[in-house]
Amino acid sequence: MANRSEVGKEIFYNMLPVRRGERIWGAKDFMAIQICFGIAAWFFLVGSLTGLTVKASDAVPIILFGNMFPLFLIACLAIMFSRFGTEQWVASSAIFGHKLKDIWFWIYITSSYGWIAYASFLFGEAAIKFVAFFNGPAILTTEVPGAMIFAYIACVVGAVIAFMGPHVLQWFTRIAAVFLMVVLIGFIVQILNVYGIAHVYAAKPAEPMATLAWSRASAIEWNVGLGFSWAFWYGQWTRLAKSETGAYHGCQWGWGILAATAGIFAAFTALVLGVYDPSEWIIALAMPGIAAVGLVMFAIANIGSVTCLVYPMSITFRSRFPKFPWLGTVALVSLPAFILMNPVVFANYGVYLAYIALLTGTYGGIFIADYFLVNKGTWTWSLRQMYNRTWGYRYWKGFNPAALIATVVAAGFYLWTLDPFFWTSPNGLFPYITAGIPSFIIAFIVYALLMKFWVMKAIPAPQEGITAFGGAK
Repeated sequence: MANRSEVGKEIFYNMLPVRRGERIWGAKDFMAIQICFGIAAWFFLVGSLTGLTVKASDAVPIILFGNMFPLFLIACLAIMFSRFGTEQWVASSAIFGHKLKDIWFWIYITSSYGWIAYASFLFGEAAIKFVAFFNGPAILTTEVPGAMIFAYIACVVGAVIAFMGPHVLQWFTRIAAVFLMVVLIGFIVQILNVYGIAHVYAAKPAEPMATLAWSRASAIEWNVGLGFSWAFWYGQWTRLAKSETGAYHGCQWGWGILAATAGIFAAFTALVLGVYDPSEWIIALAMPGIAAVGLVMFAIANIGSVTCLVYPMSITFRSRFPKFPWLGTVALVSLPAFILMNPVVFANYGVYLAYIALLTGTYGGIFIADYFLVNKGTWTWSLRQMYNRTWGYRYWKGFNPAALIATVVAAGFYLWTLDPFFWTSPNGLFPYITAGIPSFIIAFIVYALLMKFWVMKAIPAPQEGITAFGGAK
């Protein structure tokens, strides 16, 4: 029989379900994770985009609605993975079938390289300004190659911390969260003291779209993309939550109102300064010595973001390939992001968020439909069948046709409504409606109808005694 250290290694570095007594994340840990994971890069950048596009009176409700409403729609995912103690993509097989889940697995891994690239490059932007402050080498004070070099370093350091496991990550995120909150509070105080709220609300956006409708709809879509993006990340964290209540409220507060507040003040800062890069705000708002310290703290916080990405991605990868070595896994899910660490990708964060809205809105709609309309709030799945790739959750040749059709229909509607690459609307509905939330609703409805009236009646159970969606016969 394996000893406790061996079992612990399998739990924290591989794919075993986590029992209640083995879970280590409490409320303060979730708050630290959410602050490091969300605020350092994502909410500062989406707030910046919003502030460059719409005025403050529009930015505040857009950021709050765009982040909190999608998060509310998918919040039950926190409960599910905490209840089962399973890695997210293992449990996803109960809805998608093992082979369709594998497709979503690769979508998750490859799309997440973008998150690593943005957090790393934002570290690089802070680093080159710090080097310039001390008159360092010219090659390390420019975006190319300076910021890129520092971005590579941030990625490697973040991967090393992730390699050390959740206990080291637990303490690092607590420290990085404190640093980030100091920077955020500094932004808030300086904006209110130096400019005043009246000046902020009178400021005009520096880079509005061609029409006000397009500006508002675009800002909503960017924030909705960030709000839905957490659908890919619940299970890797809440599987380690000490309670379902802590998992649910930790995510709701951390990724919700607290993080959205950071986005609001980021929008205010972008409005009055007319600048996209948050690292430049520190230089503009602070005294020279304080600015240097602020850049260091901001840089460390972004390494925290990288770490909070690499660890869950590594857990997910090993849930699918358990024999792959932990060191190789960490390298595989982090280092390919190097190719995205450049100024062009950094400047197109809005495009990236739209593609994330397409993916995670569709994914979340299917999951939540299964919870409310198929399993009716119980999630009576079989833990054993989640791990049984031969007989568990086969549906049709490993694919749940309801989930497959819902994915195609919802994603197709999104691209028909908004082409993220060219930022145009093929069907003309955008900006009168946005694309992310309607796609979530379409995925929800299509999946629920097909499951109720077709799949649950026509497709045999994956194994005797277990229904096609995991409950007892």
